[in-house]
Amino acid sequence: MKFVSKDKCSNDKATPEKLAQMINQSDRNAFNSLFGILWEPMYIYASSLVMNDSTAKDLVQEVWIDYWQRRETIEVQNIKSYLFKAIRYKCYNALRDMKFNKIQIEVAHSVYIDSEVEMEADLADLSKRIDETISSLPKRCQEVFILSRMNHVNNREIAERLNISQRSVENQISFALRRLRKELSTVKALFF
Repeated sequence: MKFVSKDKCSNDKATPEKLAQMINQSDRNAFNSLFGILWEPMYIYASSLVMNDSTAKDLVQEVWIDYWQRRETIEVQNIKSYLFKAIRYKCYNALRDMKFNKIQIEVAHSVYIDSEVEMEADLADLSKRIDETISSLPKRCQEVFILSRMNHVNNREIAERLNISQRSVENQISFALRRLRKELSTVKALFF
């Protein structure tokens, strides 16, 4: 597999997600562009975990080779998060198989992995779940909930706009909130 620097690729201005879609269709230029964008940050991240430059390079290379080989079956919302999680797991597996010196053990214990990339992905997943839950509500309930919670319209005004009782507005909001709480309790269980 040949990799070229990102300045030689025509897909430089594409987002990582767009490049991932193109890679899914076996676009080597898109792969090379994404590789050019993310290889160095992934290498730095891996190197900080395993504290060995050649091992870090090998692990990052393995992640990229695996990604290319499985490109047609990988469906993710945030490719950057996916690749960083993949390199983290590769590093952890490599560390598990190594013999450690005292400094490596101390550094491994001090590394807190709740990276911005993972948080972005988790927030995107949470936002998607909330949007899906709201979309699954009955139309009138959706309308009332969006006016109330997203547009900050009070219950009296919503009742007037939609020509329904204020009690009906309250019931619709309660119903929507129960559904969201139920969905978020499932999400909370998955995240924590």
